[in-house]
Amino acid sequence: MDMCGIVGVLGTGKASSELYNGLFAIQHRGQDGAGMYVADGKNTKLKKDGGLIDEVFDKQALDDLKGGWGIGHVRYPTIGSDVDQDAQPFKVDDPIEIGMVHNGNIVNYREMEEEYDLELKSNCDLEVILHVFAEELKKEEEIDADALFSAAERTMDNLNGSYSVIALIPEMGLFVFRDPRGIRPFVFGKKVNLDGTSIAFASENTVLDILGYKVLRDVMPGEAMLINSDKSYQSRQIKNVLPKHCMFEWVYFARTDSTIERINVYEARFRLGRELAKEWKKNEHNLDVVIPVPDTSRTYALALAEELDIPYREGLMRNRYVGRTFIMPDETSRETAVKTKLNPIIEEVKGKKVGMVDDSIVRGTTSKKLTDLMKRSGAEEVHFLVGCPPIISPCYYGIDIPTKEELKASSKSIEEIRKEIGADSLTYQTIDGLVRGISKDKDELCLACLNENYPTKVREDIREYFGEMRKEARKKVDPEQSKLS
Repeated sequence: MDMCGIVGVLGTGKASSELYNGLFAIQHRGQDGAGMYVADGKNTKLKKDGGLIDEVFDKQALDDLKGGWGIGHVRYPTIGSDVDQDAQPFKVDDPIEIGMVHNGNIVNYREMEEEYDLELKSNCDLEVILHVFAEELKKEEEIDADALFSAAERTMDNLNGSYSVIALIPEMGLFVFRDPRGIRPFVFGKKVNLDGTSIAFASENTVLDILGYKVLRDVMPGEAMLINSDKSYQSRQIKNVLPKHCMFEWVYFARTDSTIERINVYEARFRLGRELAKEWKKNEHNLDVVIPVPDTSRTYALALAEELDIPYREGLMRNRYVGRTFIMPDETSRETAVKTKLNPIIEEVKGKKVGMVDDSIVRGTTSKKLTDLMKRSGAEEVHFLVGCPPIISPCYYGIDIPTKEELKASSKSIEEIRKEIGADSLTYQTIDGLVRGISKDKDELCLACLNENYPTKVREDIREYFGEMRKEARKKVDPEQSKLS
């Protein structure tokens, strides 16, 4: 399962340089591994490894990746994954050389493995996508543009899940396709300068902005596109169903300065903060100060403080060299990270009734630690406010939201959660407030982790398989985690 970031470029002077800067812009989407596959004519080179972008690619590595076409990937550690095996890109040589990256998750991974009799070398579902696409391409008499689109259509017919895919085919160009529900984000743009024209694809538009590309539009759900070597491109709408965009992109995952499905993330989070303020007004508590949990929650807190006419203060300082605790694979590393990641500004909280704003509560570990931290720093009261509604069910589409047993809200009331995290009150966003804040039609959002209405069929045996896989992997990371099951 991968919640990752992808970039693809064609026609630039030095693809590896643009990929490096582009992936750096979406490093927040994955801090566990990185990779690039670059082509210079028909010569290709693939490099991938564990670590951050600047750890995997030094100047020499970038110089060795010669060519004007390339694809790149950053990934985060998800349960059951092995960075040495699962890092992207992947490539095949039959029936034609293809390198591929993706962001998303295939629900019927094991079914596809059996149906196509695949001998996989990893647990990464991209390998399934790549091999299924290659097998379908082998059925074509001639490998041309029509063959690619036909193979993509049959691949989509067989895959259940989320996927934004970029394939680099050295003999042809870039070929991309997106799942029919458009669950994970995907944009493309164009740059024209003295060096000529180049085309780029990415998970978030900020990549294109930073690299100097004009964002043309989103790759549409169910769409496939071929970018030819001469920069011309053709597109086909292969599937056309109601989209189900992941609400968590706006709530947490995307950069604040990104625009996802034409909705700016900053503006959405600001509206979500105002919606949260409406919920807060329904109780009888008072606040002296509003403090965000850095960094995602700043926008929520700013809007909430403005709406309530309460001072906004920075009461927690973040160590920027500690990664996101949500995406850390085991509780021990998450707890250690919380202790070293955030340090209170005691003068801003001592003797005050603090409204602490966070984007979401998943396991509750961080929330409890932060409440304790505030109270040890002298806060008179700590009121926890959450920008996302209660998360009650796992995600099967690419965000590592864990098993039901680990999700606080799946089996506990809001009052029970409040007591567990030690807060004086706990205020959640509502689903209706979330939809109003994002400003997308409710039917076009995937809210499955909030209401269990999954946009594709997820059979019970598949749910059990994912749950058991996570539990077993956690035991391997830390035997004490077996208690979670």
